[in-house]
Amino acid sequence: MQILFIVLNDLSYQETILQLFIKHKVRGATILDSEGMAKAVLEYEGLGMLLGGPFAQSVAQSPASSKTIFSVIPDEKIVCDLIDDIQSALENSRQKTIGFMFTLPVSGIYPLKAKK
Repeated sequence: MQILFIVLNDLSYQETILQLFIKHKVRGATILDSEGMAKAVLEYEGLGMLLGGPFAQSVAQSPASSKTIFSVIPDEKIVCDLIDDIQSALENSRQKTIGFMFTLPVSGIYPLKAKK
């Protein structure tokens, strides 16, 4: 059992990725709004205007927002096939950085619910 994390900077690919989840019968995922550390530090230090001001070309491009998608997937083969399909779907993008993916092993799932 693995948990697949996708940090997606180019949100134009979100629908494509979710369609691939459905294709591989991965029916549950959580999608969070997220922000990269570089953008957060620039804004914290009061330099957020560099992201869109006259120095924008000299500062690494930072997306306005990103999404973090994660899902626990019990079947290792589905994880491998899904990752391959996502990489194939995005390989012709003109964007330098679309995001990144990683997996971690999951040793158990423990539902939280009230006692009856």
